[in-house]
Amino acid sequence: MNDQPSVVPTQVETGPDAGKDPLTKMVKIAKDETLSDADKAALIAYSRQRFTNRRRMAYMALSALIASLIFIFIAALVDGLSCPPGQTCQGILGSIENSQTLIAWIEGFLAAIVAAYYGVSAWRPAS
Repeated sequence: MNDQPSVVPTQVETGPDAGKDPLTKMVKIAKDETLSDADKAALIAYSRQRFTNRRRMAYMALSALIASLIFIFIAALVDGLSCPPGQTCQGILGSIENSQTLIAWIEGFLAAIVAAYYGVSAWRPAS
């Protein structure tokens, strides 16, 4: 039998407690006398990492939105400079226009991730 304390998370986040303020959850974990110090440290680290991953996902989605906007501006500039006046050219923007529905769905999905993260962060500043 192993006498070392368990570091497996013993609290499963389900139900109405799953969306509680992370600082309140960390205080609750710290005050729990039934958990060992190693369990408390593991649970607090898990709680902190959970919110770090959410923030990273929102920043990556925001970066993708900004990068796609920069790409479209550069494509418009290249098309504008490479096509002589008075002629119709099928350049980069023409190719983008052919798949605009797919691009709109992808951009909308990324914007929803960013809006959800920043909306929840404004509503609950501790997260």
